[in-house]
Amino acid sequence: MPIIYYYTLNITNLMKALFRNSAHRLFFRFGLFLFLSIYTTGLHAQPLEVFAVSAMARVFEDGYKMPPAGDTLQLYGLRGETLSGQFAIKAVKNLKNVSVSIGDIKNYESEAVLSPETIQWNFVGSIPLQKNAPNQPPEVLVRPAPARFPDYLMTERQLDFKKDSYRGVWLTITLPEKTVAGLYTGNITVSSAQGKEKIPVSLTIYPLTLPTTRHLKVTEWYTTKDFERFHGIHEKYSDAWFDMLTKYAENMAEHRQNIFRIPMNTIGIKRTGSGELEFDYTIFDRMARVFWNTGKMDYLETGFLAEFGEKKWFSTKITFKDFTVEDEKSGKEITMPGEEVIPRLLPAFERHLRRLGWLDKTLFHIHDEPTIRNVMAWRNISQTIHKYAPDLVRFDAIETTYLFDDIEIAIPKLDHLDAWYETYEQAARCGTGLWFYTVGIYQAGTYPNKTIDMPVMDNRVMHWLNYKYDLTGYLHWGWNHWTEDPYKETGMHIGDGWHVYPVKDGVINSLRWEQMRNGIQDYECFLLLENKIRHLKDSLGSPFNWIDPKQRGKEIAGRVVRNLRDHTRDPEVLDEAKKTVIREILDFDTSPRIYIQTDPPVHGKLIRTDTFLAEVFGWTESGTKITINGEEIPVDGNGMFLWNVQMSTDNHILKIQAVKGPDRKEILRNFTIE
Repeated sequence: MPIIYYYTLNITNLMKALFRNSAHRLFFRFGLFLFLSIYTTGLHAQPLEVFAVSAMARVFEDGYKMPPAGDTLQLYGLRGETLSGQFAIKAVKNLKNVSVSIGDIKNYESEAVLSPETIQWNFVGSIPLQKNAPNQPPEVLVRPAPARFPDYLMTERQLDFKKDSYRGVWLTITLPEKTVAGLYTGNITVSSAQGKEKIPVSLTIYPLTLPTTRHLKVTEWYTTKDFERFHGIHEKYSDAWFDMLTKYAENMAEHRQNIFRIPMNTIGIKRTGSGELEFDYTIFDRMARVFWNTGKMDYLETGFLAEFGEKKWFSTKITFKDFTVEDEKSGKEITMPGEEVIPRLLPAFERHLRRLGWLDKTLFHIHDEPTIRNVMAWRNISQTIHKYAPDLVRFDAIETTYLFDDIEIAIPKLDHLDAWYETYEQAARCGTGLWFYTVGIYQAGTYPNKTIDMPVMDNRVMHWLNYKYDLTGYLHWGWNHWTEDPYKETGMHIGDGWHVYPVKDGVINSLRWEQMRNGIQDYECFLLLENKIRHLKDSLGSPFNWIDPKQRGKEIAGRVVRNLRDHTRDPEVLDEAKKTVIREILDFDTSPRIYIQTDPPVHGKLIRTDTFLAEVFGWTESGTKITINGEEIPVDGNGMFLWNVQMSTDNHILKIQAVKGPDRKEILRNFTIE
């Protein structure tokens, strides 16, 4: 019997003796129930609700399609990683002065406590979107416009909430490499003038360390043209100008970007009285050193000495640009054609880079996005540049396949990579580097994308594509190509032109930028597993040449990215896939040691019949008994075992068991049969 009803019934029986008149009794009972109803409602109606949600989802202010909620914020990661977490606040009443405080996040087994400096929180701010990105199927858009889309990490420490509104709160946790592994727990408190609520935090830190070395090449193109408008810096190349550039560089480095771009027009050119050209690298070098000094940049990106003809991207012409040159004889600036400057500039530039030790770390653009219409003109320019600076590595975002002889790194747009994949893959096998790039509104289809109205987890998924398809880099045109007011107007590119937002003293991050960093970290995590397998292969010798160190990582990545245009939009699927990578790294060296590889791979191309044979290749340490689907398998003296199993739609799971003394492992491989 409910307790309120129990006490109400007994009080009512008591009152019967006091109120013999039935009308009196009826009036009293009504009043009593009304009082208790109001009292209990007030007792339980908290002014706000707080609940955990995935950081790979958006929390809309009006509660549109709220992501699944949890009562505990559950996070996980490796030492050296920067983690993202998110919880949501719902205002049950109008709220004033809402703020967040984070208590000790503690490992009670070791008594280790995360330093407060490692944990940051931000309210998530929203951007009004009047229309959705064009060329995108409606089913891939998070929400139809017009609406307000959560996208940036606010600097405000207190906010007022209207009744029935929602807001995400973003956590950024940077785990030092020496963090003690284990389970950390604590609480986060959300306070307001009307009341407060707590949400528990559970953080699992695995005993693995993410490498500081960045193996994926990543560049985001930035601009300094808005220093005056957004940062109040009026003098170009002043100390204040370079201080702001330093903040830009540090933000990029913190998000694992490892390539920076320096324009060639920062090189000063002077024509002497005798007609010789002299080159001044003062500004170029100083800008470059701002980025090198972060200690986390690996490559310098430059170039773009050519331009399209009058029809721009549709032109059949690409020619060298003219150069502004200081003429010593006249004391004036003059214009010199590129054909006169290039033969002298490029050899001198290459010598300068070599002298500073930067030549092997420089990537040189020819001209952005050549198509089949102008590729012959592009190739002529590329050949000329190669003639005068033969050791420069040439790379470009491209929209044609007819140029592999004149480029070292090809960067197709993601949909073009898909359309001409076999051609690009063949070029990669022949030694051409292969990256990809995205431009949101020109990339039609269900591919991962970066506009504000696409799933925020797309920014993370992109780098799972990098791993699965052996793509070693990523280029994006828009780190800070802002509109007049990026907080109010996203422009024709729907926010694809920037990943950070301007504030007076620097920039603030977007959800998309945070998730891009997380995807790059995921890529490094796959490499940890790959390197474990490669080390095993190298230690076993030639009988084990069949081991493909990349196969297992690609199988797991395939749970998230089934192909270039088909990927999950379920955060739980990605989380479980990454946890699988972590578990397999940790299990790799535990007894009994075992490695399994199948042909076809899991998620690979399967024979389209009712049944097919799955071949099993394996290695295990000496003294281990192996059974496959209940049948014991012979193991040779090298620890190798080979077997095959007939699979079907009714029998599509391989169960491999390894037993050595008291130690045992079970490995499952679940095939999807088309």
